[in-house]
This record gives sequence, structure tokens and C-alpha cells, in this order.
Amino acid sequence: MQDTKQRVKLVNLHIIGVQKAGTTALASFLQQHPAVFLVRGKEAHIFDHPDYATHANPLDFARSQYQRRTQGYGGQPIICDATPITIYDPSFLQNCYQYNPDAKFILMLRDPVERAVSHYKMSKRTGKETRRMLSAFLLEPLRLHLARRKKDWSFNSPLRTQSYLDRGRYGRQLQAMFNIIPASQILIMSQEELQNEHDQSLTKIFRFLDIHRHFIPSETVFAAPFTKRTLGERLARLYARMYFALAGESPKTWLQVLNKASTTDE
Repeated sequence: MQDTKQRVKLVNLHIIGVQKAGTTALASFLQQHPAVFLVRGKEAHIFDHPDYATHANPLDFARSQYQRRTQGYGGQPIICDATPITIYDPSFLQNCYQYNPDAKFILMLRDPVERAVSHYKMSKRTGKETRRMLSAFLLEPLRLHLARRKKDWSFNSPLRTQSYLDRGRYGRQLQAMFNIIPASQILIMSQEELQNEHDQSLTKIFRFLDIHRHFIPSETVFAAPFTKRTLGERLARLYARMYFALAGESPKTWLQVLNKASTTDE
């Protein structure tokens, strides 16, 4: 009986990314479904936690951390953790999958330029960025190189707070994801789908999770205030467009990765 209870308590749905692509909105909607329990705080940050890799038994660390974040669990068949940095590093994703290989995974995507701008504005607003947008984008490769060389994944690391463009390199993240997780356990959607086709998007997710349909009203979870684009922001956006074009990041290349993964999984 204890073993059965432990299996039920395993987190079995992960919203793995990407940051600033509607993961908070999706978690908020799913939390309103009677079959879904959302871990306390929404983002547990278990598998990307600096202590995870150095723990004597990482899986025990994960279980104990989740135990604390599932207080009030009422037997719902779906237990969800929405930590959007999980997709960003293959080791985080591997750790997550190893914890529960039977889990399901949802990945939200967004236009990488819009994602980068939103990420920058959040870091600027929270005091984790002091430079102007274009300067921050230009300095990003150096900042991330230095952080990676030091293996710095602390919660204030540039890898977390200043990875504006790098997190939009979806091609390699998708490839790594499909190398780790079977395609049948993954659902990929876009922020635009969730915004513009709310009911249809949730129906698709309910079907993927094998839970009944449940009416959840559409609402704006977070809405950034409109601000007129400065010349600096327009130049930063132009630079970002060029960056992603030169990197070969486009919906066409992402679709090629998806099609290859789907074929391999059959």
C-alpha cells in the first residue's frame, strides 16, 4: 500500500519551458482542473537546483523537495511542476526524466525575439540587469561563456538571468529533448495558441493528459504594460532577428526536428 501511494505521489506532469512563453498562464489554467494538483510555488526548481547534482542521492533530494511542495495533495491523478528552465540544459531535462520516466511533458514556445525582449524587461525590472537592451544582447555571449566556464548555475547566474537570446535557440533544445524523452510523452504548443485558441488549446492538453474536459475561463494572467519602443529597443530587436537568422533558428528548422523525432518514435 505504501508503494502504491508513493507512485501516485510522483510528479507526473512537467511544463519544462520555455520561460516567458505562457508557462505561468498554462499552470494557472491547469490548476483549476479538479484532476490536477500544482506543486506549491508552481516552479519547484528541483532538477536545476545547484544542490541536486552534488547531493549523495539526487533522487532522494528530488523526492524530499517534492514532498514539501505537495502539502495538501488530494489524490488528483495529475501532479504538475512548471519549472521553465528545465528545457534549457540537457542535464536538467535528463534529471527530470530520470525521476519519473512515465511522466508527460509540455513545452510552450514563443517567437524567440519576443521571448528575449520579455526576458530582458523582467531582468531589468527585478534589478538583475543594468545595461540597455542592445548592450545586454551584445554582451550575452561573453557573460554566458564566463558563467559556463565557472559552472555557475546559482540562482543569480547570468545563465538564468541574462540568457536572453541563448534561450531562444530552440533547435538544439528540441533535439536534446527528443534524445532524452520519447515523442509520445511530449506536447508542444505556442503561446499564441493558448492566447488565441484558449478552449481548443486546453481541450488538446486534456486529451494529452487523458483527463476529462473541464471549463476553464480565459483570462490574462500577466500582461506587460504597453510602452512605446525606443530607438534602442528597435535596434536590439533588429540585432536579435539577425542573430536568430544567422543561427538558423526558424519555424521551418524546428518543424524538421519535430518531424524527425515523430518518425523515429514510431
